[in-house]
Amino acid sequence: MKNVFAFATAFAALLLIGAIVRAAVLSRDAAPANTPQVDEHAAHQQDAPPPRQTPEPEDHSKHTPPLDKPAEVAALGNEIDPVSGLKLEGATVLVDHKQWRIGFASEETRKKFEKNPMRYYTKLSLEPTSDGRLLKVDGSKYEKALASECPIMGGEIDPEGEVFILHRGFKIYFCCWSGCPDEFLANADKHYAHYGLIERDGKLVRK
Repeated sequence: MKNVFAFATAFAALLLIGAIVRAAVLSRDAAPANTPQVDEHAAHQQDAPPPRQTPEPEDHSKHTPPLDKPAEVAALGNEIDPVSGLKLEGATVLVDHKQWRIGFASEETRKKFEKNPMRYYTKLSLEPTSDGRLLKVDGSKYEKALASECPIMGGEIDPEGEVFILHRGFKIYFCCWSGCPDEFLANADKHYAHYGLIERDGKLVRK
């Protein structure tokens, strides 16, 4: 009887071991092969959008044109006030005008000059050019150029008057200072014939 009980116990133990082994095998077969372990922190980093890059501030100096170098101002050294004709003595009023430093006897004469500087250029031996410059010249070497009448306004020209400008070797006379010289300089080629002048080989000469 003891032998029968021992045999039954051993047989039950074998069945239990077999069941455990079978369960282990089935569990291994049911699991997917080579399943990678998921790192929750890494997965979160992959799903997150890339960090936003802050654009560097634009260098506007690359697009800003360099400032023009200011023109140098030269002292004209005039000894006579071009408006009043008075000799400059002691403290004078200085004005920078088109790259020239011009002296005046008073603030009053300076103001008169600035209202219509064209009429005083000849007295300062300055020649206005068509491109807006002022040339220091010797006006005593310039020849008179007269017309039967002013080609700008049609007024009478006084050949002994002072209404003229220095222009390319000639004294060009007008009827008045009310814009005639400015209009002449703006279209000088158009008016040369009225004064008996012609341009030849780059020079202004009489016909």
